Amino acid sequence: MLTFVGLGLYDERSVTVRGRDALRAADHVFAEFYTSTLAGATVADLEAEHGVEIEVRDREGVERDPEPILAAAEAGDAVFLTAGDTMISTTHVDLRLRAARRGIDTWVVHGTTAEAAAASLCGLQNYRFGKATTLPFPWAPGRPAPTPTSRST
Repeated sequence: MLTFVGLGLYDERSVTVRGRDALRAADHVFAEFYTSTLAGATVADLEAEHGVEIEVRDREGVERDPEPILAAAEAGDAVFLTAGDTMISTTHVDLRLRAARRGIDTWVVHGTTAEAAAASLCGLQNYRFGKATTLPFPWAPGRPAPTPTSRST
């Protein structure tokens, strides 16, 4: 299993609870910080907070030589960490596709992004940053879905 975990925006405690649990349960933890970094934490801070050792990969080590990551995911539970949200970068999508081609199960634990934070901090909605679409729930979440009815035309 290869779990992609977005660490959020600032430090070792910005990760979601679900991301923290995946991180702590992993047999092997990888990270990359060339697409984005945590402003308030070092790799040592992450390791100390979560009780894990983290192998930091450079760009080439993720894009051209992902074999150590994929092999660890085939052998057990591997986690791949990034700052922000882990599926923002095409590099990470490519790694997920490579895992799928090898029959490795993947899971994504999203983290908050700079784009979401910027909109919130400015008091603007995401609609002000370009095209966006809202797909509303046809019923209230947590309530039973309406029963389909037949209509005559």
